[in-house]
Amino acid sequence: MRDRAGVTERSSLRVTVDFRDSAHRSLGVGWSVEAVPNSGDAARKFESARIFLVALGSRPCRTYLGLVDWQDRTSIQLPESVPAGAYAIDVDAYGSASWGDGRLDARGRSASFTVDLDAPE
Repeated sequence: MRDRAGVTERSSLRVTVDFRDSAHRSLGVGWSVEAVPNSGDAARKFESARIFLVALGSRPCRTYLGLVDWQDRTSIQLPESVPAGAYAIDVDAYGSASWGDGRLDARGRSASFTVDLDAPE
């Protein structure tokens, strides 16, 4: 994040999702700063990140899944109440532990993925 003439810019995150166990709706989620040449952002670490499930469609909505401290990867268990459909994962990253002060430093969204009701047992 930089301050240029009083304008604050957020970094963009690249967010990846992989299904670790589709039967139990377990996802691996990772994030990193999208590199901008000569910015120094690529090596940036965040103190905390909030993870959200985003239901895609005509009225996208975000559901909070958890908070991760000092990591750039986590494993998330989707709630059983999540219906089948198209989703993405949003990550909001904060440079300080006081994320409640509203200073969002970086944000990113994964590619879309599908949650099926009929997961193999």
